[in-house]
Amino acid sequence: MHITLRQLEIFRAVAQFGRVTGAAESLYISQPAASMALSELEKHLGPLFDRNQGAGLKMNDSGRALLPKACELIDRAKELENQFAVDGSYESGSLVLNASSTIGNNLLPKMLAQFRESNPGIRIDLEIDNTRAIEQRLLDFKIDLAVVEGVCLHPDIEVTTWLEDELVVICSPDHPLANKGNIPLSSLSNELWVLREPGSGTRELFDEMIATQLESPKVAMVLNRSEAVKQAVSDGVGIACISSLAAKSTLDTGHMATIGVTGLNLKRHFYLLTHKKKYKSTVFDQLCQFIIDWKPFKKV
Repeated sequence: MHITLRQLEIFRAVAQFGRVTGAAESLYISQPAASMALSELEKHLGPLFDRNQGAGLKMNDSGRALLPKACELIDRAKELENQFAVDGSYESGSLVLNASSTIGNNLLPKMLAQFRESNPGIRIDLEIDNTRAIEQRLLDFKIDLAVVEGVCLHPDIEVTTWLEDELVVICSPDHPLANKGNIPLSSLSNELWVLREPGSGTRELFDEMIATQLESPKVAMVLNRSEAVKQAVSDGVGIACISSLAAKSTLDTGHMATIGVTGLNLKRHFYLLTHKKKYKSTVFDQLCQFIIDWKPFKKV
């Protein structure tokens, strides 16, 4: 049996893209070359994908068993290359980090800048999405790690509680309830709401803590970014419930106000997510530990 790292790279790319064409483009090789490499690998190991006409390639049980092992071998090889490609004065390598909107927009730019100061050889690629989409990418080994605001219960994902956050109900400064406190939730039953999209941690907490107490919340708009929600609220489209961290800068400028609702516990945590079967390189461990140890709120 003769299996090459290149074959495993192509297998991983096909698993991630679901098509040989997309995998080939991502690796800057021709589609026939990618198809040939995948065919050779499957001659050794047996079929790794179910092939349905027009539906792309979907991993079978053998493919799913191979994927974490292939990712580990590829990551170990890259780690070895990086170790001997530099003078040894600092670590080098790259990682793909995903974050949900509140964290990615409000915390990670500062955090990653500080990480880079002491780790100049490590490149971090960051993408922002909602918790459920990020969870699936982690399960598919498309990313290395994630920080999210939604709860994750998948058995293959290791969850580390990170930072505490709290949601606030916001409105335009011209709203009759702007900056008032001790407002019962029932007083908001006729309000129009601007919500985050399903799958976001913010939306999940709203659905659990607020929507269940309002018989049928009136939804004016559903948006997939906190910045868009804040803009809509500032423009008077409706009220919203978002992270106090995301709301802070707009509240400070006076373009938005809060409504102090009684009897609501809108506290939550942010979480660091990693795949239990992923190979943990030195660079990977460095970033994970930096995230866990980082204390931002005294500086915000």
